[in-house]
Amino acid sequence: MTQVVVPLAVVALAGLLIWVWFLGLSPLRHVRSEAKRRRWSLEEDNEGLWYRLTGNKAGRAWLAEWNGRGPRPYIELSVPDEPAIDSWCFITTREQHSGQPPRFLAGAFAGKSEPEWFAEWMHAKVIDTGLPELDRHFVIAGSSPSVRDELPMQLLERLGELPAPLLSKIFVIRGKGKLVFHVEETRRADALSLIERLMLWVNSARV
Repeated sequence: MTQVVVPLAVVALAGLLIWVWFLGLSPLRHVRSEAKRRRWSLEEDNEGLWYRLTGNKAGRAWLAEWNGRGPRPYIELSVPDEPAIDSWCFITTREQHSGQPPRFLAGAFAGKSEPEWFAEWMHAKVIDTGLPELDRHFVIAGSSPSVRDELPMQLLERLGELPAPLLSKIFVIRGKGKLVFHVEETRRADALSLIERLMLWVNSARV
């Protein structure tokens, strides 16, 4: 009888510990707590390697996610963009571009399908804005020549105000009514604070 009770007690204790870890000690406990407090919608995986948040800030719906499944964890923040453009515009820093635009995103979307803009990015053409100050710091590419006539000048000016460490990792995608900020090499511990920081910046910039 004792031989049966002991294994059952061990199993029960292990189950209790797993449940306590899931509720309060899991890697995403802080994200859960903040989502509940701020009334954000939260989706997450079972391994603590991905989560998605949706909410509303100053009347603007937003969607953000952190993905740690690939070789370089990243966050993406997506907000509505007006006026919407039919083409796709891509903005990176000169440092990121390094002569081969798509390379820094290689393998970034492990565990999920590639976003709708990815194929367009792979074939986008670099655009000369004719503004030396902007061309010195940024590489702007478009999925069609019309992008040159729809450059988000206010956004480009405000990007220069971001701290250099963040600016060096940010990739901006604009098109189809969306404005997406993709930031690679973002650890899980830093993801939520960076998402909040970008939301505040986007709202203040009114880009």
